Formats: sequence, C-alpha cells, structure tokens
Amino acid sequence: MQKMNTGLAPEYIDDGSSFFLVDPLSISPETLSNFVLFERFGKDGKTFKFRCLLTDSDALPRERLMALLRSWDDVYIHKRQEAAYKEYVKENLEYILDHDEIDIKKKTGTLVSLSTDVIKASLSDNFKTFEAVQAVVDNVEHLVARAVDFIAGMESLKGISALAGHDYDTHTHSVKVGWLMATFINANQDLINVKTKKSLRDIIIRAAVAGFLHDIGKVKIPKNVINKNGRLDNLEYGLIQAHTAYSLSLLFDTNLPKSCMQAILYHHENEDGSGYPSGLKGDRIPVLAKICHIVDVFDALTSKRSYKQAKTPFEALGIMAGKNPHLTALQQFEAEAKENRRAPVTAVVRDKYEEKLKRLREREILEEEAKKRVEARNKLRDQGMAHCFNADLLKRFILTINKSGSFDLSGLM
Repeated sequence: MQKMNTGLAPEYIDDGSSFFLVDPLSISPETLSNFVLFERFGKDGKTFKFRCLLTDSDALPRERLMALLRSWDDVYIHKRQEAAYKEYVKENLEYILDHDEIDIKKKTGTLVSLSTDVIKASLSDNFKTFEAVQAVVDNVEHLVARAVDFIAGMESLKGISALAGHDYDTHTHSVKVGWLMATFINANQDLINVKTKKSLRDIIIRAAVAGFLHDIGKVKIPKNVINKNGRLDNLEYGLIQAHTAYSLSLLFDTNLPKSCMQAILYHHENEDGSGYPSGLKGDRIPVLAKICHIVDVFDALTSKRSYKQAKTPFEALGIMAGKNPHLTALQQFEAEAKENRRAPVTAVVRDKYEEKLKRLREREILEEEAKKRVEARNKLRDQGMAHCFNADLLKRFILTINKSGSFDLSGLM
C-alpha cells in the first residue's frame, strides 16, 4: 500500500501548479509504492482538490493493481516526486515503450520528454573535462539502447509525425533526427552489410546516437547566434557552420565509433560538393552522414521558426527532391556565405552629410543589401535542393515514411 512516508499529505487544495499529469499505465505495479498517485476533482474558483488514490498498495496483488491502473484515466504526481518519477521513466523505459495498452502518442511524449531532458543536460554541460564529455555519450547511449526497439519500428512514426510543424527546438530536433535515422536504417537493411540481428541493432544504435549528438558542437556557438529571432546573416551563418568541427573536437577522445564521428562531422556535406566543412562530394561522404543530412533537413523544414512557417512533409520533400532552376546563382550565394564575403556592391553617399554620418549611412546601405542577399539565398534554396542529397537515399527516405502512413504525402509519389 502507498504509505505516506514521503512527507506528502493525503489531500491538497491547489491551483494545479504543484502537480503534474502522468499516464497511469506508465507505472509498473511493482514500483507503484514508490509514488503517491492523486486524482483531481472539479475546479472551485481557482483551485482543485487532489486526493490520494491508494493508501496501502503493498497489500494488493499485482493483478488488482494492474486493474486499478487500467481503470484510471488520469493520475497526478506531486512535483516533490518529479525527479524520482523521471528517474523511474529512465530506468523503466522499455516497460513503457513495450506496453501494448499505452497509446503510441503517449509513448512518444514520454520518450521525447525524457530524451529532451538528456540532450538539454548534455548541451548545458561545460565539457571542461574528458569525463564530463564521456558521461554525456554514456547517457545518450544508455537511453538509445533502451529505446531502440521502439524507435526503429515503423509503427513509432505515428507518434513522431505528430511533432511535425512544431516550433524548432535544438533538443527536440536532435531527438527526432536520431529517431528517424534509426527507423530509416531498420527499414532499409540492404544498405548495411550485416549478417546478424545483433550487428544490425548495434548499427541502428550508432545511427541514433549520432543523430542525438549531431548538433552538440552548438554549445560552442554564441547564444545570441543560436537563439537569434530571425534569419542568420553571412557572418552568423559562418559561425553556425563551425558547429560540426566543434562537435568532433568535443567527442574526439570518447568511445564513439568512427561511423558516428563521421556522421556528426559530415552531416552538412552536399552531394555536389557545395556543403561544409570539407566540401566532400558523392561517394566521399559516408553513408551515415548522408542519411543524417536528409533527416536533419527534413525536420528543419517541417519545423516552425520565428522567421518562417513550417513546411508540410509534402512541401519539404518536394523542395528536397526538386532540381533547382537557379542552381548557379544559389551556389554563388552559398559560397559568399560560406566564406563570409562582403556583398559584391559598393555604397557611396554623395549627400552633404558630415563625413562620419556619410560613412555610417554607407555602412547601413551595405548591411541592408547583405540582408536582401540572405533573403534571396533562402528563397532560392526553397526552389530545389536535389543537388544536396544522394538521389537513391532520398527516394528511399520518401518511400519509407510514406510506407508508414504517418505523413500525408499524397500526390508526391
């Protein structure tokens, strides 16, 4: 039975801020006594009444506890036990993800919440010691190993598809990239030369870990650039490009396999050699990096940002598979941004200003022109990105997510 050894009262009158909602089926009967579960009664003014559901769970058989968990629609846990609940989820993730009675969207929510917490903790680490970096890798590998059977299954895409169109967030983005990489590789096993289920599972775990950590180098990028409420200018774009090299430098001495490191370093390389950091082309780009690139761009395009609405999966894949009619102009813009070149224009103010004001106005004109070129670059990019990706892998990706029935791609196929 749930003995009140936690310092919690059997009843509360509260505005709801002291409690959080959980799916009762996510709690294993064997661990039920670790938490005090509450039900919530109707609102009275600005408050709710929360009452403990069980007072002695140890006295009930497992079958009875399971029946009770099935009978409750919503239960609440006091925030004093939030840390304990999160630790429980972390250690019992397989139980939750394998539970047939838990809705797929609730499983997704639980996994994304836990994974996001892990990525946030990783990206907030100071990385001053090798031990700190290795701990990040260990935590991510531990999480992925527990979730891999779920995220590699086609059925799981029904949950992740619900996240398309949401606001862009570095942490959730990383989780979705790792997740989609795992599903894609599992659905296209002929791409990987393996002979045993264990070898396949190991490769899927590596792919997911690479996806989870692919943007870890952004911890080294100034916060005002990462969190900018608008499009990046060429200088900021150049700073962002450094994140792949920063990722490698942070992870270099860890136990991550070479294939993971390559995927993280080269996930912005383009098939035609116009990408970064090394300008690799075609077969010189590792397969895992090519897959990471496709998934990374797909999720970025289908996420909402302050300066753009989210594309639908149909629109995003149409852009990714489209041949750009203005490719030469786009490549010139990209080279200009990549090398942080000044816009190829000059500004001469001939009005009768003071010399200092003249120079200031000329600088403003150049900055305005640079902003226009950034806008032009982004508009041109949306005309087609087929030059960025391996055609066969992109086609496979489209077929894979279409096969899941989780994304509306009617008309694209």
